[in-house]
Amino acid sequence: MTAHLDNILAFLKELDEQCSFNYPVDLYLIGGGAITLAYDQQNRTADLDFIDPPDSITRKGNENSELAKKYHIYISALPEIVFSAPANWRSKSKKLPLKLKNLCVFVPCVEDIVLGKLSRMEPKDFEDIISLEQRKLLNPKALLERLKQNLKEFKKTEYRNNTLLLFNEIFGLKLSFSQGTIKIGKKWRPFHPI
Repeated sequence: MTAHLDNILAFLKELDEQCSFNYPVDLYLIGGGAITLAYDQQNRTADLDFIDPPDSITRKGNENSELAKKYHIYISALPEIVFSAPANWRSKSKKLPLKLKNLCVFVPCVEDIVLGKLSRMEPKDFEDIISLEQRKLLNPKALLERLKQNLKEFKKTEYRNNTLLLFNEIFGLKLSFSQGTIKIGKKWRPFHPI
């Protein structure tokens, strides 16, 4: 089940109407939902990955909720530890102009969304990254600068391998590592036997 932009917006509007807080609550949306709302409206997603949302919001919008059944989208509550982006990712996030009364939805910068996807790099994650590249939203140098601020994750073998794959397959670039630093190396040239 995947949702279109209109379903996501209607879901958020009705969720907002069902909430009553003394002040608007900040929600941080990552993953495919963030891409759909902020960067590529043609993107599709099955869920809205919010980092540590209040329990009351999760209950109203979880996978078994009436809202989920009505709009074919639901909230996945994720702990911040699963988002593999630099520690200051929230400060680089932007507020979406959704005109909601009780909820303020923020999305990370495009580089942090990509870095967050590198920890698992499933086919849908790769498709999301390709859609961002096709829209000319990815800059390898900007991505590398954010990656340098994420060296804790980069030390993990799977994350590092996924990063190498990303730079090779998406940008045609090879990364090099030396004494704890990461640099963009020469353009990748496929091997062609004579």
